Amino acid sequence: MGLSDRVSFAAVAAASIATVAIGLRVGAGDWMRAAIVTGAPLPRGGGRAAWQLRTQTDDLHSRTALETPFVATVRARGVERVVRGTTDADGVAELPFDAPGLATGDTVELDVRDARGAVLARGRAAWPKAPLAEGRADARLRASRDEGALRMRVAVLGGALAPGQAGRVWITTTSNGEPPRDVHVDATPDLGVDLARAYVASTDPACARTGVVELVARGMSGGLALHAKDALGREGDWYGGLPVAAGAMHVNAPTFAPAGPVRVVVESASARTLAYVEVDDDVGRVAGAVLPLTGAPPRAESTFDLADGKYFVVVSGEPDGAEHVAGATRALPLVVGPNAPCEAELAEIAATSFPRFVALDGFVEKRAALAARHRRGRLVALLGLVLGSFLETLLLLRAARAGRQRMRQLQNAIIAEGESAEAVAPRRDALDVLLFVGLGLLGFVLLFALVASFATK
Repeated sequence: MGLSDRVSFAAVAAASIATVAIGLRVGAGDWMRAAIVTGAPLPRGGGRAAWQLRTQTDDLHSRTALETPFVATVRARGVERVVRGTTDADGVAELPFDAPGLATGDTVELDVRDARGAVLARGRAAWPKAPLAEGRADARLRASRDEGALRMRVAVLGGALAPGQAGRVWITTTSNGEPPRDVHVDATPDLGVDLARAYVASTDPACARTGVVELVARGMSGGLALHAKDALGREGDWYGGLPVAAGAMHVNAPTFAPAGPVRVVVESASARTLAYVEVDDDVGRVAGAVLPLTGAPPRAESTFDLADGKYFVVVSGEPDGAEHVAGATRALPLVVGPNAPCEAELAEIAATSFPRFVALDGFVEKRAALAARHRRGRLVALLGLVLGSFLETLLLLRAARAGRQRMRQLQNAIIAEGESAEAVAPRRDALDVLLFVGLGLLGFVLLFALVASFATK
């Protein structure tokens, strides 16, 4: 085998190995960065949406939050809205937009890009197939003891006490026969619960037979004993456990307010640095805000412009805390405008969930593109391997043919008894044609692999 043949073998092997390596790299698993748009039912009257954006990275094993600037373009009802911002440490940002006449099921086109212009999510929002209903539950506390001529219904405003913050516990007194008159209730909390304010009867004629005590939970559990007595001498006793939202933030917000700006102040009793605050009406999500908590203790505030209606102010340390109100998430009732009901009535109804849905998942498009890239990379590697093997075989056959030609030249020289034998000129046959074609194909495949590898960076 001559020097040129050995060089050809080495060059083909190197090109084939390089093509396979690049193809495998192109087709190897890789991380993705994308956005997920979490939708919520539109508020009463429609016309606007208060959705949430989450940016994440995915290494094909797990997802982590991605803090990044973004530009979101929303098109709906013939209008275009551009929302700019930066997702927080949880990879979350609010995505509010308005479009006159916007209703559930309307076409909403979303295009979310990062600061470099790379697409994080793009497409049409997917609405839920069936209407989503908010969850409500009877918030009246279950009694371990409830006896006597006077009976009491007890409920904590907001569903649970936040440790360290005074909470209102409403008591409604009932009886068989003549309604209770001039009721007085003595409240005795268990250890771990302080009485911040003794029983005060409501002065609103529409809220007769109701009153409130204020309690402060110091721990994560506790109970309350009540003894009621009215002007007719009738008495009653009640005892039950108090719900305490361990780790909940302190929320200062009005229960009743006129239409217009409503101020909500949030204070963390722990080391939390972010608070997720939203306002929901009886149909959908009205507004939301991500509040960085600063100072000592950490605190922040936000203002929401609200029209007449009934709302819940939901505060959580988690971006999806409102979806299932539990643990440290709080949902406080708020009535804006005239004709407000008794606060005792509001206390007896608690919010349990505010539904959400995935409007757009940017990872779907990313996964499809990644799968196509994997297929392309594996195809390049396979072609490199097949062509390399084919060309090496052709080179072996070509080297064998050249050896046979040299043997014939030697035999002719011996037969001619030392006379100079006529050299046999090499011929271009099908073997050479196949070799040249194969080398060209291998070069093109290698070039394609190189272009594909740079395109993925």
